Amino acid sequence: MMVRKYFYLAAACFVLQLCATIALCQTATGPAPSGSLRGQITDPSGAAIANADVVLTPAATPSKPIRGRADGQGQYEFNGLPAGQYRMNVIAQSFTNYENDNVVISPGPPLRLNVAMTIEVEQEKIQVTDETPTLDVNPANNAGAIVISGKELEALPDDPDELLTDLQALAGPSAGPNGGQLYIDGFTAGQLPPKSSIREIRINQNPFSAEYDKLGYGRIEIFTKPGTDKYHGQLFISGNDSAFNSPNPFGGVNQPGYDSTQFSGNLGGPINRKASFFIDAQRRNINDLSAVNALTLDPTTLAQTPVIEGVPNLRHRTNVNSRIDLQLTKNNTLTARYQYYRNTENNDGIGTFNLPSQGYNSDSTEHTLQISDTQIIGAKIVNETRFQYLRELNNQLALNTQPTLNVLGSFGGGGNNQGQILDHQDHYELQNYTSVIRGNHTIKFGARLRGIRDANSSTSGFNGTFTFSSLLDTAAETSCVPAPGEKPCPVSYAHAIQNSGNISTPIATQLTFTVGTPPLVASNFDAGLYLQDDWKLRPNISLSYGLRFETQNGIQDHTDLAPRLGLAWGIGGKSAPPKVVLRGGFGIFYDRFQEAQILEAERLNGITQEQFVISNPKCPNLTDISACTGAVIPATPTTYQINPRLHAPYTLQSAVSVERQLTKVATLSATYLNSRGFDQLLTINANAPFPGTPCSPACVTNPVGNLYQYVSEAVFRQNQLIVNTNVRAGSKIQLFGYYVLNYANSDTSGVSSFPSNSHNISADYGRASFDTRNRLFFGGSFALPYNFRLSPFVVASSGSPFNISTTNDLNDDSIFNDRPGLVSTARCAAVVTPTPPSTTYCTPLGTFDAAPMAGEKITPISYATGPSHVVMNLRLTKTFSFGPKTTRQNNPEQHGGQGGGGGGGGRSGGGGGGIRGPLFGGGPGPMSGGSDRRYNLTFGVNARNIFNKVNFANPSGILGSRFFDTPNQLQGSSFSNSAANRRIDLQATFSF
Repeated sequence: MMVRKYFYLAAACFVLQLCATIALCQTATGPAPSGSLRGQITDPSGAAIANADVVLTPAATPSKPIRGRADGQGQYEFNGLPAGQYRMNVIAQSFTNYENDNVVISPGPPLRLNVAMTIEVEQEKIQVTDETPTLDVNPANNAGAIVISGKELEALPDDPDELLTDLQALAGPSAGPNGGQLYIDGFTAGQLPPKSSIREIRINQNPFSAEYDKLGYGRIEIFTKPGTDKYHGQLFISGNDSAFNSPNPFGGVNQPGYDSTQFSGNLGGPINRKASFFIDAQRRNINDLSAVNALTLDPTTLAQTPVIEGVPNLRHRTNVNSRIDLQLTKNNTLTARYQYYRNTENNDGIGTFNLPSQGYNSDSTEHTLQISDTQIIGAKIVNETRFQYLRELNNQLALNTQPTLNVLGSFGGGGNNQGQILDHQDHYELQNYTSVIRGNHTIKFGARLRGIRDANSSTSGFNGTFTFSSLLDTAAETSCVPAPGEKPCPVSYAHAIQNSGNISTPIATQLTFTVGTPPLVASNFDAGLYLQDDWKLRPNISLSYGLRFETQNGIQDHTDLAPRLGLAWGIGGKSAPPKVVLRGGFGIFYDRFQEAQILEAERLNGITQEQFVISNPKCPNLTDISACTGAVIPATPTTYQINPRLHAPYTLQSAVSVERQLTKVATLSATYLNSRGFDQLLTINANAPFPGTPCSPACVTNPVGNLYQYVSEAVFRQNQLIVNTNVRAGSKIQLFGYYVLNYANSDTSGVSSFPSNSHNISADYGRASFDTRNRLFFGGSFALPYNFRLSPFVVASSGSPFNISTTNDLNDDSIFNDRPGLVSTARCAAVVTPTPPSTTYCTPLGTFDAAPMAGEKITPISYATGPSHVVMNLRLTKTFSFGPKTTRQNNPEQHGGQGGGGGGGGRSGGGGGGIRGPLFGGGPGPMSGGSDRRYNLTFGVNARNIFNKVNFANPSGILGSRFFDTPNQLQGSSFSNSAANRRIDLQATFSF
């Protein structure tokens, strides 16, 4: 027993001694000291270089390299590095490799080493990269953003009009009634440049940045090309003929032939080792058609006569772009860009209900000059100053100066009420943005000043407009006698023809006309200042917060503060990019009160010009308004005014999103977006008869006349669920798409819309005009064998709401937008017209009372829903390559930045968040199929609406019209062309 006891005691002592020895050894040695290294990779202009490879190799041998990669802002970081000396290499496309053999890591605060790359121009290279979508907590790298360049850009339409509509479809629905914002090289005005001049397109990037005034969702940023280190050029031709297309189903049987051609060419290259140029010219000859589908009367028999025809609509457009990039010093880059745009159009304003007599001709010329200066100050500060001058000259001339005839729901005839418009605008924009790197913070601040001077001469409304409630006589018309305090009597177009020359009876429901002096000069100025901090709390957590201040003249509201906040948290991945990123954001976004409304208020002020409204006018004929007078009141004066309490409209927007890295080449994100609009704009009649509801025969009329005021009293509420996906499997497959579920309510449809009741705007609160429930988009590009490339583009949406209205001014406010009474939801297969004295219609949309009495239930706003739409566009190209080989590099280890940027191309406030390339682009433009040959000849065919799906536009909602709930036009936009339901273009491109 004693032996065993001593044995156990000795064993315990041995274990204790062993543990103590091990602990002592550990205490003596301790963990090896470590440190951190971080910094930013930039080009000579100070712009960030995204996704550059950073490699650290310990000086001790043998050693294993430690690899990393810069994020979307060019930021890189290494943590837990053993103390010692390292060799650092930075590799980025189109730049000389950076090498530093004396990077010393010490314990303590992180070492910051910013790297300014130099441009590699000695040898042309075609860099074959394998860019794949990866998640990042950088605020500019939200997975819901779409960045288009290279093959994806090639897949988009070459026609600038189609390109813009497709980009708007790509951007998806912006919150509110005003849509998204287009930026061109950071500026907010100007024409979209030709596709061959575009280097990169970014959509919905960094939505809560304080750098931008407008909402991030729906924002489109265009960046133009600089020159390259070698001379490169391109010639392009595209043609279309009516024989290739399917006709517009609303244009009649014997539609005239039409065609369009597009020619363009560009050339870019070096001026010397420190300067490059790029120039592009484009000419489009568009011989199109406008489809008229209306209903008129035979002047002899007064029988209803359909008018179905295609009217030629000729347009000629010239677009010239030029750009020079100059590296003044190592830290100073200057960029200048000039664009000339000329557009002439004949027979505009015709189509759907508008007859050929409504046409007008127009021409416009635009000159744009942009200058950008980027300076790197020390190792941590970048400053960018930019200036834009834009001059617009626009002329418009009506083909017919007789009074306009507006027969509600049937046709628009007579002359065009726009008259002659001569407009000369001068736009000025000055920006200064600074980015400062301080530890884990990227601080950005800057200012933008914008001004416009508009010299405008207009005779709009001088010819007068007759409004008729119906095409044929109705029982309500024959039994009505105009009387004070009552709504106007409904008068038909047939009645006007029958009583031409009879001045004892009303000849129309309403006549409006304008008198005064045509010329007027107006101006507008606004300013915006911002401060933002992008703070990387940890490698997987970033916090962005900022404040924007905006002000303008023209309204009494001069102080608009817009805070912005964004948070991103990366989960998983450890030292690699995260597998999941959670994002949240909040911001206030203001809209500016536009110069068009300032001009209108200053023009129709009762002194420069004044508008008059006559209910039930008595006139000898419909071709001369000089002898017209009212059946009860001679004329009601009408003026426009900006309400003294008007505020700039603003939107409170918040978002929560989840981003997931599905595979190495695919990401998926889901975003819930809540938007609430306040102080939204609309126009009211401040002197409308009280109470604003159907009031006859007791309408209390204001003897002063109509006062149309721009007010900020409306609201909107919107909830959206957005699902985005992005797949990029090298240069072979690029796919991107989204789905949006949308719910929106509002009581305005924009600044020019009138409420049905100016005394109670909330009576119109309901489904918003932008309440399109579902939207789906899918696009991409596939590389096929033998240098073929296939690019599909699919857009689908459910129907949008439209309003149901009557054919008379029920509350005597001079506006024809009153809604009928809702009798019941009972429906009829076809419209059943009432038998007098009834005014109740049974329709496929419900049962309505066209003449509701005071207190009767009114049909809700946007009660009906239009048809849904779907379209598939397809582009197929085949490339033939020949000539000598160019140097080709294929190194999967090297992932460069977005090649080909240049100073002045970003909107990042000095490189803090933009992705811009070097002074010289990274090679030629489109190189289909990844060809390594000097010359490339590409043939292509582009089909719009390849399956010939007829996408109807919303029908008329005017109760009593033969076109009620019956479409008479195509949807347009991304879904069809005005002349063709399906359109096929043949194209050829030669590049070198």
